[in-house]
Amino acid sequence: MVRILSAVLVLSAVTASAKPAIPSFEHSAAQLQASVAALRAAQVQAKGASSGPQISAMTWDLERYGRDISGMRDDLRWLQQRLRRQGNAQPGRPGQPGQPSDPSLRWDVQRLTRDLAQLSRDAQWRLNDLRFLASSAEKDETLVPAATRLLDAARRLKSDTNWFAMDARFAYWDFQRAGYTFEAMDIDRNSRDVDTNAQNLETEADRLLAKVRP
Repeated sequence: MVRILSAVLVLSAVTASAKPAIPSFEHSAAQLQASVAALRAAQVQAKGASSGPQISAMTWDLERYGRDISGMRDDLRWLQQRLRRQGNAQPGRPGQPGQPSDPSLRWDVQRLTRDLAQLSRDAQWRLNDLRFLASSAEKDETLVPAATRLLDAARRLKSDTNWFAMDARFAYWDFQRAGYTFEAMDIDRNSRDVDTNAQNLETEADRLLAKVRP
């Protein structure tokens, strides 16, 4: 009998030692929190890896817009000189027979009008992209350098579009006097639109940097 009781006690001790311990609530909660934190960190890292190239592409586009608007500003001044000569020759009737004519003037005016309208559309599309990116951005120190470069590019673009808009306002009546009424209206409207888009791009770039900065 004593031997049987000893065997039962030994078996009970072995069974108890082999039975897995039930984790406490605090331990389970800590493990869950650690898992969620690891998953969140992986998501942020993956998001940052995709956002970085997007920000760099936007920076490149804004720098290109700056070069484009600077070139258009030079073209506008060049056209303004030609418009004055044409307008002085016969106001309101560009290129009439018997008057000093600039055969390519109308084509160059229309080209500037088309290029400026396209730039206005491109800037609006990029503004929409940047607004979406800024609205979903989170703190990520790896994106700070790229976001800083984007803001610098936006500020330079805003300066360039501001100068162009002022020149366009001064040139408006030269276009009118030379007979390019509709072109004058298009250039005036699109120059203001580009300048507004550039201001909004700067605002959104600043918001993006503030959100990704730790």
